[in-house]
Amino acid sequence: MSGPAHWRALRGPMHPSANEPDRDGTTRGERLRAIREYGLTAGTLGSTAAQTVMVALLPVLLAEYAPSAVWIGFVIGAEGVFAVLVPYWIGHYSDALPAGLARRFGRRTFFLLLTAPLLALALGVAPFLEGYWSLAGISFVFFAALHGYLTPLWALMVDAVPDQRRGRVHGVRGALHAAGLGYGLVAGGLLFGLWPALPFLLAAALVLATTWLTYRAAPSTARDRELPEEPAGGGALRIWTELRERPAVRRLLLANALWSGAVDGIRPYVFLFAVTVLGITVAEASLVLVVLVAGLGLGAVAIGHLGDRYGRAWLLQAGSLVTGLAMLAGVVVRDVPGAVALLLASGVGAATLVALPYPLFAGIAGERSIGRYTGLYVLTLGLGRIMAPLIVGAGIDLGARLYPATHGYPLMWPVAGSLALAGSAMLRRSIAAARQERGRSGARL
Repeated sequence: MSGPAHWRALRGPMHPSANEPDRDGTTRGERLRAIREYGLTAGTLGSTAAQTVMVALLPVLLAEYAPSAVWIGFVIGAEGVFAVLVPYWIGHYSDALPAGLARRFGRRTFFLLLTAPLLALALGVAPFLEGYWSLAGISFVFFAALHGYLTPLWALMVDAVPDQRRGRVHGVRGALHAAGLGYGLVAGGLLFGLWPALPFLLAAALVLATTWLTYRAAPSTARDRELPEEPAGGGALRIWTELRERPAVRRLLLANALWSGAVDGIRPYVFLFAVTVLGITVAEASLVLVVLVAGLGLGAVAIGHLGDRYGRAWLLQAGSLVTGLAMLAGVVVRDVPGAVALLLASGVGAATLVALPYPLFAGIAGERSIGRYTGLYVLTLGLGRIMAPLIVGAGIDLGARLYPATHGYPLMWPVAGSLALAGSAMLRRSIAAARQERGRSGARL
C-alpha cells in the first residue's frame, strides 16, 4: 500500500470513533446522546419563566383596572381551571395523533410547536393592553396554551430517554425550572422597573428559543415513533377504567397532588410571612429566595443522578419526609437565620420532589398511553395548586387566634408540612402496590 491511503493508515483515524471509549468508559456517541437528552428539557426554562412572569407581574397590571383584589385572584386562579381541563386531553391527542402529522412534526413536538407561539403572543401582547377584561382574556389564552405545552414536553422525556437515565434528565429539568423561577421572581421585577413590557417580551423570546432547542434535540426515532399497541375499545376514556385496577398509579398521583399542594400552598403567602413575621422587606425576601432557588436547582441535578444510580423510591421517600418535618418546624421561626435554615432544610427535600416523582411515575405507569398518563400527572399538579392555597389560607385564619401578633402566618408551615407528610404516606402505599403488580415495565423503584 502506498500513497495517501498508506500515510492515513500509519497516522490512524483523524477523529476518534464514535464507539471508542474515553478514559471514563463513555463513548462519543453516548456523550452526544446525553447532550440531546438534556436538550429535551430546554422548554422547561422558557415555560417556567413565562408562567412565573404572568403569575407575579400580571397582577401589577391588573391592579390598575380591577375593582378589588378578589378580581385579580379570579384571573390568576383561572390557571388552575385550565390545569385541570387541558392536560389529559392534550396527552390523549398526542398519543392518538394521525401518522402523517406524527411523521412530519413529531407526536409530542407537534403540540409544542402549536402552543409555543400562543404563549409568546400572549406574553408579548399583555403589557400593552388596557382594561380588566382585555388582560383577563389574554391571560386565559396564556394559561390554556401553557397547560397544552407541559404534557407533551414531559411525555417526550419518556419517549426519548431510557428509564435508567430519566432521573438525571429530570434533575436538569429541575435546575432549569429553578432558573425560570429565578427569572420571574428576581430578574422579572428588576426588568419591570426599567420598562414594564421588558420582562414579558424577554420571556416570550425565551419560550420560542427554548422550544426550538427542544424540537431540535428530539431524535426522529422519538418524534415519530409508533406507540405500543393498545387493547381495542374504550378510546380516550379507557384510562379511567385502568386507574381503578392500578392502585400504584392512583396512589402516586394522589401523592403528587399532595406534594404539589405543600409547595404551591405556601407560594402566595411567602412574602407576607417575610414582611409580617420576619420584619424584612419584599426585596430582602427576594434575596433570600435566590439562595433557595439556586440550591433547589443544584440539588435537583445531584438527586437525579443519585436516583438513577441507587433507586428513586427510597430517595423520594426520604426527601418528602425531610420536607414535611422541616415545614412542621417552621411554626417556631421568627428571624432571618431561622428562616434560612428552614428554607435550606425544606429545599433539600424539595429537590427530590422536583427531580424524582415523574421518572418514578413513568416507570410504574409504563410507556403505553404515556401521553394520557402524563396528562393525569400534570392534572394532579393543577389540583394541588387550586386546593392547597385555600387550605393553607384557612390555616392562617385559624392561626390568627393562636398567633395574633403575627396574624397567624406561622401556622402556614405546619399545614403545608402535613400535606407533604400525607404525600409521603401515600408514596409508601404506592410502592407497596407497585411491587405486587405483575407485568410492570421493569423500571427501577
